[in-house]
Amino acid sequence: MLKDLLVNQINTLSVEELMLMYGYVELLKARSAKPLLQPNMAHLQVREALKGLKTSLSSDILNARDERI
Repeated sequence: MLKDLLVNQINTLSVEELMLMYGYVELLKARSAKPLLQPNMAHLQVREALKGLKTSLSSDILNARDERI
């Protein structure tokens, strides 16, 4: 069993290594307490910012590139 293998390995660690291991365990516990997926609403902000454009964004980008060349 994986847990038994880990316990056997932990039993061979020095005090310093055990302190590091404890820190890793605490980090894992803190990370798992956060939700795995957070909804990203950035696309809605982009749509809001671009809704006032008179032309398409792609044509504006192409025109800006042509002006630089």
